[in-house]
Amino acid sequence: MNNLRTDSLSLGTSHPDEPLPPPPPQGTKPSFQRPGVRQPPTSGVQGPRVINITGSSGVHIGAVFNNVSVKPKPKCDPKDMPLQRDVDALKLCCREIEERDKFLVGEHLGQAWKSLGRAMNFSSGQLENVDADFTRSADKTVELLNLWHDRESQRATVSRLVALILEVKAYHVLKHLKPRYS
Repeated sequence: MNNLRTDSLSLGTSHPDEPLPPPPPQGTKPSFQRPGVRQPPTSGVQGPRVINITGSSGVHIGAVFNNVSVKPKPKCDPKDMPLQRDVDALKLCCREIEERDKFLVGEHLGQAWKSLGRAMNFSSGQLENVDADFTRSADKTVELLNLWHDRESQRATVSRLVALILEVKAYHVLKHLKPRYS
């Protein structure tokens, strides 16, 4: 691709040593015919124009229809999954959430904080405000849990939080919560 004259030929030329045709007169449409090749007459209706581009990759002219398939999320590593007996104990825990719970969920939830917020029935505007006010996802999660705790008051229990975390399939977070802290 060092020689522009030979690497990119004008449409209608077949050999790099052929002279380029002169430009069309001012005000006329350029002709893309090969010299000496007769083109069929046009009847006013033009079909699709075919242009052969060689030596290129990834070139597309016209509509693109991608067949996008949804890839399944990778399964959680079994060592990150909580034990069923621990999850059952958390589901039965009726104590109100504490700052420690908020911090632990915030540190381990990651980018799923928005899904958790939707599961908690926060509006998209409220979620956008949290997103704008905080940079770290851990801080966003803690703020979300503070808002939920303020709204729900004594109904913001560990068992309800566990149900919401299970709803958004953030199972790895449950491994860090405890029914009671010593």
